[in-house]
Amino acid sequence: MGKVRMGILDGFKGKVGTVVGSFWKGKKVMRAYNEFPSNPRTSAQLIQRQKFALIASLGGVFSDFLKMTLRGYANGEQNSLIGQFVGQNINSVTVSGSTVEVDYETLSLTPPKSPLTTVALGEVDLSTPLTVSVPVDDNYLDPEKNSANDKLYLVVLAKANDLSEADAVYSDGTAKRTSESVSLRVPGFWQGRFVEVYAVLTADPLSQRAGECSKTLYCGSGRIA
Repeated sequence: MGKVRMGILDGFKGKVGTVVGSFWKGKKVMRAYNEFPSNPRTSAQLIQRQKFALIASLGGVFSDFLKMTLRGYANGEQNSLIGQFVGQNINSVTVSGSTVEVDYETLSLTPPKSPLTTVALGEVDLSTPLTVSVPVDDNYLDPEKNSANDKLYLVVLAKANDLSEADAVYSDGTAKRTSESVSLRVPGFWQGRFVEVYAVLTADPLSQRAGECSKTLYCGSGRIA
């Protein structure tokens, strides 16, 4: 309830109808009442916040690789990179009751509508200790659309119940579109950890398509030997 000090023409404090009165630095201030709180806590809002927090944490795990694939879409700034990642992956997160889950198969580490043609990959091979390898079944080489020197990257995410303990590494780009396979040696302490594996191509830096990348290819998952 509003409190009037010296009559209706003087200042007042509190809510009166649709107006809120206050005193700021000795001045009488009136403003419209905002019926919508600045920090809403409806169940829908809380769920959305959970989704944003989770996917933003995951973006932080991939941040080093995102600097290469999303840099041109997010001005190269760390916060913008994470924001771009969150925007294009928020629907990969589902919330059911108190359970928040990520659909890892649908995650995208590259810009939407990435133009560079992909390759056809075989099954992930985790039989060699601390090594992730994926064969290239078809490179789809076409001089009018791509280059034999397009770089093929492998990106491996080591999952954890707490995403702050998750980790990601990626290959050095020495594998090319025409390589028979792409492989990556992971840190020793990853032994026994469950991983999700992705692949991305970036255009030959000396070609007219320099700067382009392919869509993200989900390669599979498994446990590090």
